[in-house]
Amino acid sequence: GDFQRAREVYKRADTALKEAEDKEGRVLLLEGWLAMEEGLGDNGKPDEVKSKQPKHVKKKRPLLAEDGSQSGWEEYFDYIFPDDANPQALKILEMAHKWKKQKV
Repeated sequence: GDFQRAREVYKRADTALKEAEDKEGRVLLLEGWLAMEEGLGDNGKPDEVKSKQPKHVKKKRPLLAEDGSQSGWEEYFDYIFPDDANPQALKILEMAHKWKKQKV
């Protein structure tokens, strides 16, 4: 039915946004797709969309002054998607979070 066509459109859009490296656009798309799947009741496949959801991670990058010298650090948030992340890197990230929780 119509939801099958909508699902195909979401899949194509997800692929296009991934190739364009538009992480924020992809997050918004996945939120809309998940809402649609959850609204379909028994016909929905929300678990399929949930498996595509990214991890929201805080990172730091150097701040550069006008003369090119480093003038401190800036924290920013990034998204790590399961399908474009190195699985080993995600495992290391999860272990680091567990270690930090134990330390606090």
